[in-house]
Amino acid sequence: MEKASSRLRLLALLVAMMFIALSTRLWFLQVLAVERFTDLAQDQSIRFVPVETLRGRILDANERLIVGNRMSLEVRVNRAEMGDDTEAVLQNLAEVLDVPVRRLVQKLATDRFFARQPVPVAEFVSEKVTFYIDEHPELFPPDVVEVVPTSVRAYPRERLASHSLGHVGLIEAEQFEQLQDEGYGLNDSLGRAGLEAVYEPWLRGEAGVRRYVVNADGEVIRELGVDPPVNGHDLVLAMDLKIQRIAEQELVAGLERSRSILDDDTARYLSANGGAAVVMNPNTAGIVAMASWPDFDPEWYVRGLTQEQRRYLFESRPLLSPSSNRATQFALSPGSAFKPFVTLSALRHGVASLGRAYNCPSEYTAPGDESGAIFHNAFPADFGYLSISEALKLSCDTIFYDWGWQFYNRWTSDQLGPEPFQKDLRALGFSRPTDVDLPFESRGVVYGAADAPKNPDLFFAGQWQPGGDILISIGSSYVTTTPLQLATAYSVIANGGRLCRPHLVDRIVAPDDGTVKNVRGHCRSLRYPKSWLQYIRTALTRVTSEQGGTAYLPFLGFPHSEIPVAGKTGTAERPGHQDTSWFAAMVPANDPQYVVVVMAEQGGFGAETAAPIARRIIERIYGIEPTTNIQREGTD
Repeated sequence: MEKASSRLRLLALLVAMMFIALSTRLWFLQVLAVERFTDLAQDQSIRFVPVETLRGRILDANERLIVGNRMSLEVRVNRAEMGDDTEAVLQNLAEVLDVPVRRLVQKLATDRFFARQPVPVAEFVSEKVTFYIDEHPELFPPDVVEVVPTSVRAYPRERLASHSLGHVGLIEAEQFEQLQDEGYGLNDSLGRAGLEAVYEPWLRGEAGVRRYVVNADGEVIRELGVDPPVNGHDLVLAMDLKIQRIAEQELVAGLERSRSILDDDTARYLSANGGAAVVMNPNTAGIVAMASWPDFDPEWYVRGLTQEQRRYLFESRPLLSPSSNRATQFALSPGSAFKPFVTLSALRHGVASLGRAYNCPSEYTAPGDESGAIFHNAFPADFGYLSISEALKLSCDTIFYDWGWQFYNRWTSDQLGPEPFQKDLRALGFSRPTDVDLPFESRGVVYGAADAPKNPDLFFAGQWQPGGDILISIGSSYVTTTPLQLATAYSVIANGGRLCRPHLVDRIVAPDDGTVKNVRGHCRSLRYPKSWLQYIRTALTRVTSEQGGTAYLPFLGFPHSEIPVAGKTGTAERPGHQDTSWFAAMVPANDPQYVVVVMAEQGGFGAETAAPIARRIIERIYGIEPTTNIQREGTD
């Protein structure tokens, strides 16, 4: 019995000692060893590595690649971590990159990035350079210099459609502040101009993330998993690469040819320093081609602009920057190319009628005008009485002057309500943006009485005078338009009276080839009788096909019986510059599939520069052997 009791006491002692040992160990772990185990836990952590997404491609109407992606090895420098080693790191980096130290200093001096945001200093470096930097951390500390594989834009068509496509650039500091909540990172890129900017939300995609367990030295212990990236959507354009190339080539060639023409007014050769060409489908409002010259290479933005490139794009601009799209951002007076729309308004309000004939003298003075101001015809000739069709063919200014005066006279006597002339022109899309899917569009102007007090320098005594409506009637002085606005308005005549929003993108396609969104040009009817529109189209075929038409010589020998061209020249004075040359066409005139508008800055008469360019574009679209010697004559 005593022996059993002894054993129980021994067992109780052992249990007590075990509890004492466990309690001691627990106290040790919770109190004495907490710092050690914290350090051990921190030695292993999870690292999140972003997996780059591919930006959506841009394709033409036939799904031919215009803009794609390619890989670049990019060297980035974190300025905040350089410390006392700045000079040595930059010297080492300059040697391995084979660039002057001062160039690296210039790139790092930018204020476009946050202080702790790595700054790209070199793109497209070779793998040899990458290996060297990785193998010499003593020369290139990893927290200071890193080589990052990144996807950049590729332009297999080089300069083609550069103004429309735009370009991509690294996010800037002020942009990051606004966009970080949308998932943008410090070294992400985004669209900066053109379609790249407008369709940024569709093109960008969603980055993925790969998760690793790493130790205190940053070494990977194991991978935890990956959320794959979602590539951006593709844009399929209404643009046809073939026609785009034709428009650009003929625009450049036509401007160059015109520089050999002597301008009688200035006794100098035409400068023909810039221009634009637009080809639209009037039935869908799709922009088939949009050319602007001077142009630029979007690849420059991928590699970073040099001083010379920056000077070309932003500093050397006597009239307009080469990076600006002259088709949408430059509004000039259209001259007589505006007359078809004046005709529509005159017909609508009874100022003119199709059955009447109108006197076309060489000069015009507004009835009752005490100033005696004389408005001259383009040619010092009296053409007698003309139908509206003949007035458009010969581009008789004096007939249109009288219509402009009648609008003014009836407005002042309150017979037609508040400025119906300006109201009609604005309804046709003038003096307002077309809402094309491109940024920074110019709205142009159609001045009226309400504008006079706000622009006293433009109007006599700050009041709207009859001369305002008179000059608008021939597309001069108080009206300006972009080539795209003019193309959109001519599309109204071509498609039977619908004003449509022009668009470059036809549809947006997901990475799995499913169409996400169809982009269509919203249209509204302007309720012009189709007989009027047909009459004007027929009248404009006489401009190109009948002797005396202002574009007869530039279109001499053209196969009008096969492809009738309804066109209108325009010549607009511009203070301090040579005349602006315009031509607008609808082809084929009996069932228009294309509207073609050409504008040439300082290109002289409409028949000298713009009409020959338009003819060459039309010939090549339809596979007609281009005429080698287009006749030119100084006609409106």
